[in-house]
Amino acid sequence: MNEPMNEIIPGLYLGDIFAARNPTLLRENGIFNILTIARGTLGLLNNTLKEDGNAFQHVQIELDDLPDEKLLDQLEKGVGFIDKALDGQDGNGKILVHCLQGMSRSCSFVVAYLVWKDDITVGKALEIVQEKRKKARPNAGFYRQLVEWEARCKEKKAA
Repeated sequence: MNEPMNEIIPGLYLGDIFAARNPTLLRENGIFNILTIARGTLGLLNNTLKEDGNAFQHVQIELDDLPDEKLLDQLEKGVGFIDKALDGQDGNGKILVHCLQGMSRSCSFVVAYLVWKDDITVGKALEIVQEKRKKARPNAGFYRQLVEWEARCKEKKAA
């Protein structure tokens, strides 16, 4: 079963480029916030972002799905946008986080958000994500950086 997106927790969807390119699917699910984790212009999203004049809130973080990419440097920005969207500050409290396949890059940001928000381990957060999206699997370099993110989150809460 290759679903374009899955709801991980209420309002937080993890998906692929096909979900992001489908404004009808997004509107039907009440999603008007999109976090793209991919490098390049992604002209494929132009139709979504301009569809019917809807004001989709969109942030793009430029990363390739490579273990040596600097994921950690971008997590705060992505987690902040997810949190703002889920709080309803930019629309209706729903967001799609996507990359090309909805497997590694976008999964990493969803895991980072759960670690930060719920004060849980990377392993527990990944388990939650994989219950809803079976193919979610950060690459090894991203996983290592997520473990460092977890440690930073714990340090900040302890301070």
